[in-house]
Amino acid sequence: MGKQIKIPELTEAITIVLSKLYKEKGSKVLLKLNNDYYSEIGKSLGLERYTSADHNVTCSKLFAICDFLEISLSDFFKLVEAENELLKFNKNRKGALVKNAYENQNKK
Repeated sequence: MGKQIKIPELTEAITIVLSKLYKEKGSKVLLKLNNDYYSEIGKSLGLERYTSADHNVTCSKLFAICDFLEISLSDFFKLVEAENELLKFNKNRKGALVKNAYENQNKK
């Protein structure tokens, strides 16, 4: 299996949205909720990791984070698209972000 590509525009927008949601809840409240979640589910979400742009979150992890933050995936992605308009589908740009991501991966 090849290395996952990372689309910087998407990663950055996800980071910004997660950081905003994280701040809205308050870190002390989130720490307690995360501990409760860990006790119930048996897994830590590692939210702090996703508030920096050095990540490539999986769909499963993102679903768990959204569930924890009490936001639907569709509402979360609406916020992500609002954060960076390039992420909204546009027929004229179709495939451009993905192509750039693969080209950048091959340069490494």
